[in-house]
Amino acid sequence: MSTRDIAYNIINRLSEEQLKGFVAMFRDFYPIDTDNQFKRDRAFENLQNLRRSVQDFDEKKELEEYRKERYGV
Repeated sequence: MSTRDIAYNIINRLSEEQLKGFVAMFRDFYPIDTDNQFKRDRAFENLQNLRRSVQDFDEKKELEEYRKERYGV
Protein backbone atom coordinates (compact mmCIF):
# COMPACT_ATOMS: atom_id res chain seq x y z
CA MET A 1 0.00 0.00 0.00
CA SER A 2 1.41 3.37 -1.00
CA THR A 3 1.79 6.32 1.32
CA ARG A 4 -0.95 8.11 -0.61
CA ASP A 5 -3.32 5.14 -0.04
CA ILE A 6 -2.54 5.12 3.68
CA ALA A 7 -3.19 8.86 3.94
CA TYR A 8 -6.43 8.47 1.99
CA ASN A 9 -7.64 5.72 4.34
CA ILE A 10 -6.81 7.80 7.41
CA ILE A 11 -8.63 10.85 6.04
CA ASN A 12 -11.68 8.74 5.15
CA ARG A 13 -12.00 7.64 8.78
CA LEU A 14 -12.07 11.19 10.15
CA SER A 15 -15.33 12.74 11.26
CA GLU A 16 -16.41 16.06 9.74
CA GLU A 17 -15.14 17.99 12.77
CA GLN A 18 -11.82 16.14 12.79
CA LEU A 19 -11.45 16.77 9.06
CA LYS A 20 -12.02 20.52 9.59
CA GLY A 21 -9.26 20.54 12.21
CA PHE A 22 -6.99 18.58 9.88
CA VAL A 23 -7.54 21.07 7.06
CA ALA A 24 -7.00 24.02 9.40
CA MET A 25 -3.72 22.52 10.62
CA PHE A 26 -2.41 21.92 7.10
CA ARG A 27 -3.25 25.43 5.93
CA ASP A 28 -0.23 26.51 7.97
CA PHE A 29 2.01 24.20 5.91
CA TYR A 30 0.26 24.68 2.57
CA PRO A 31 -1.31 28.13 2.61
CA ILE A 32 -3.94 28.98 0.05
CA ASP A 33 -2.43 30.96 -2.79
CA THR A 34 -4.45 34.18 -2.68
CA ASP A 35 -2.80 35.44 -5.87
CA ASN A 36 -4.11 32.43 -7.72
CA GLN A 37 -7.58 32.92 -6.24
CA PHE A 38 -7.49 36.58 -7.26
CA LYS A 39 -6.61 35.58 -10.82
CA ARG A 40 -9.45 33.07 -10.89
CA ASP A 41 -11.90 35.66 -9.59
CA ARG A 42 -10.79 38.16 -12.25
CA ALA A 43 -11.08 35.54 -14.98
CA PHE A 44 -14.60 34.72 -13.83
CA GLU A 45 -15.53 38.41 -13.81
CA ASN A 46 -14.16 38.72 -17.35
CA LEU A 47 -16.31 35.80 -18.46
CA GLN A 48 -19.33 37.35 -16.79
CA ASN A 49 -18.67 40.60 -18.67
CA LEU A 50 -18.55 38.74 -21.99
CA ARG A 51 -21.93 37.22 -21.37
CA ARG A 52 -24.76 38.61 -23.45
CA SER A 53 -28.36 37.70 -23.97
CA VAL A 54 -29.38 35.76 -27.04
CA GLN A 55 -32.54 36.71 -28.83
CA ASP A 56 -35.25 34.08 -29.02
CA PHE A 57 -35.26 32.08 -32.19
CA ASP A 58 -37.20 29.22 -33.67
CA GLU A 59 -34.90 26.20 -33.88
CA LYS A 60 -37.04 24.43 -36.48
CA LYS A 61 -37.08 27.51 -38.68
CA GLU A 62 -33.30 27.95 -38.34
CA LEU A 63 -32.72 24.29 -39.18
CA GLU A 64 -35.03 24.48 -42.19
CA GLU A 65 -33.26 27.60 -43.50
CA TYR A 66 -29.87 25.97 -43.00
CA ARG A 67 -30.95 22.85 -44.87
CA LYS A 68 -32.28 24.95 -47.75
CA GLU A 69 -29.06 26.94 -47.88
CA ARG A 70 -26.78 23.96 -47.51
CA TYR A 71 -28.55 21.19 -49.38
CA GLY A 72 -31.17 22.98 -51.45
CA VAL A 73 -33.91 20.92 -49.81
